[in-house]
Amino acid sequence: MFDGKMRPMTKTDDNGAGSQAGRKRRTRKGEETRRLLVTSAVECLTEQGYAATSVESVMAKAGVSRGSMLNQFPTRLDLMSAASEAAMRAMIADTRARFEGVDSPATKMRRLCDMFWQTQNIPEAAAVTEVLLAARWDADLAKRLRHIAVEIEVEIDADVQRIAQAAGIKDVEACIVHARMLILSLRGITLELMFDPQRDVIHSALAELRAMHAAFCDRVLG
Repeated sequence: MFDGKMRPMTKTDDNGAGSQAGRKRRTRKGEETRRLLVTSAVECLTEQGYAATSVESVMAKAGVSRGSMLNQFPTRLDLMSAASEAAMRAMIADTRARFEGVDSPATKMRRLCDMFWQTQNIPEAAAVTEVLLAARWDADLAKRLRHIAVEIEVEIDADVQRIAQAAGIKDVEACIVHARMLILSLRGITLELMFDPQRDVIHSALAELRAMHAAFCDRVLG
């Protein structure tokens, strides 16, 4: 029973409080290390490509020990999966940030192609492309990416749906399919320009895609 007097902290109390604080510090440090490794992996993918992005190269860029790496990502596949998801989510965040500066839903719809194109040219997009290409030959990587890609696509579809509905478009499904077509086409154009940024025919293809998008918007916006 509490008698109103201050009870001195026992050794057991001290150890319990210290242990809890220690766990919190370790958890926080672990989260920071994980974020650093993921960011470093994305940078390595962008700068060096998938084949050259080894566990050792990511460790060196992040400045962490092998033990810290293995504690967060036991395998390279685990690391590449986490980096891919982070890069994909960075692309969604980039597009959403660009849309925030546009008030009119109809204008957002008309700028969809340009917004997607700008996002396809951020560093994280190059990392995503590297991993997607590698997944063609790596069944385990493809399996890991499949559920991540589905989640991301659901979010993109939902964003397009909200824009289309806000703009008063009746055929929302057509807008979702059209947005997917834009993303796939722009990714291919980005990949082509990686080899030769000066290819006129590819720039002409981009201009044609923009014109197609403008015509689509004219039709659905009425």
